[in-house]
Amino acid sequence: MSKRRDKMIGKKYILTGGTGGLGQSLVNELVARGAAVLVLGRNHERLESLEQLYPDYVTVKVLDMNDQRAIQQFTAQLKESYDGIINNAGFGYFKSLADHSDEELIQMMNVNFTHTALLMKNVIPHLRSGASIINISSQSARVTTPYGAVYAASKAALLSLTNSIRLEHPEFHVMSVNTGPIATDFFKHADQSGYYAQATAKIQLDRFVLASQIIEGLLQKKLEVNSPGWMHYGLTLYQLAPRQIEKLLKPFFLSKHR
Repeated sequence: MSKRRDKMIGKKYILTGGTGGLGQSLVNELVARGAAVLVLGRNHERLESLEQLYPDYVTVKVLDMNDQRAIQQFTAQLKESYDGIINNAGFGYFKSLADHSDEELIQMMNVNFTHTALLMKNVIPHLRSGASIINISSQSARVTTPYGAVYAASKAALLSLTNSIRLEHPEFHVMSVNTGPIATDFFKHADQSGYYAQATAKIQLDRFVLASQIIEGLLQKKLEVNSPGWMHYGLTLYQLAPRQIEKLLKPFFLSKHR
């Protein structure tokens, strides 16, 4: 048995958005290393399938991250202590602010930030000392993102909160995960035209590789996982002169607009 697996045997984690894409890959990775996972999600059938696939490691709870009362009820009923929470639930739309319906805007901020913050606040009393808080943000949180601004703003808020929690709660390991495009069904919802998925096909991250990097980051107590690296370093350079770079590379910044 590997040392990596030894470190996670007997550990218990909460994971949101675990029924597809990166979330399901994270479940697979945690279970493969011997951890138990409480998976939260909306899709009852997919949750049930996960529980049946990993009966000794996975328990599930139907929870809509857009439902404030449901989140409060769930956390009020928690009895166990956990070794960490991974906040992965999220979605987006690639459209202008004016083209969002009021409901889309509110739901996106709720799921990606407001209710994720609420869940964290109420789960913290159930975390053991040294536990990990892992928040899946986005590289878009660090850059001007026209026609994807609400999604980017929600992730920027989550990134800012994550960095603050790290200082507010030194008893925990707090890690932000900032990713570029991932090869999942995210784009089918965000851009139903398929344009952006096609345009980024060559740079999309493998969700299984990314899940392994995230759990390795958890084990190594990293503060950040930034993937792909070239995008992270490019955006670090962008921060030095963002308005000038926007002018020089305007077509790139408008890549979500057709």
